[in-house]
Amino acid sequence: MRALSYSQISTYLSCPLSYRLQYLERLPRRPKPYLTFGSTLHRCVAYYYRERRRRPPQLADLLRFYEKSWVSAGYRSEDREAQDKALGQAILTRFWELHSADYRPSLATERWFQVDLGGVHFKGFIDRVDISERGGLVVVDYKTSKSAITEAEAEDDLQLTLYQLACQQIWLLPVDKLTIYYLRSNTPVDSTPRGPSRIEETRQTALGVARAISRGEFPPRLNQFCPCDYPEHCPYFAERRRAS
Repeated sequence: MRALSYSQISTYLSCPLSYRLQYLERLPRRPKPYLTFGSTLHRCVAYYYRERRRRPPQLADLLRFYEKSWVSAGYRSEDREAQDKALGQAILTRFWELHSADYRPSLATERWFQVDLGGVHFKGFIDRVDISERGGLVVVDYKTSKSAITEAEAEDDLQLTLYQLACQQIWLLPVDKLTIYYLRSNTPVDSTPRGPSRIEETRQTALGVARAISRGEFPPRLNQFCPCDYPEHCPYFAERRRAS
């Protein structure tokens, strides 16, 4: 079976047809400014917490790195790009103000991995991993979305559960905390590590997706992300276009 990332698993669960078009047929996707913006901020916080760095970078250095890392892909308006660029600078400035005083180097940033979950290979990048005061792992995933999930929703987050599985295999240490950090508001949403039953349930979810892909099962499925980048290939939206 092919190795799967969280994005691939999530896409398949939302709409198997969208997964096929994006990851198997590799149809092009339109560049989106919010994805460009998020990628730039991810690179900057990885630079800030770079492994083995004993002290945080100066704010001026962080902002210079931000300027060099900025990508304009997806922006159709110079005004919108300028607004987002200024917003990113403000986010990083506040981030530096909040975390530079008690800075601790991370165990890993932007860590690429591929692990065997027992029947399916799971791959991806983990934004940040720290060592907790108890000697276990703290897994941090950064988000640049405008709204944050609740603590209850974080406890049920599939991505964090998969990352716990991966980290425990990579470092052979227990995970003490799972965190989603919202960069726009510079606020963390913490959740507790998953127990054995939840871990097994998640492993079975990933395995079920891998098996369905190997069987060639790609039905369209309406979901909250509709329409995606491929409405012309979707029977639901093709019918709507004919009706209009």
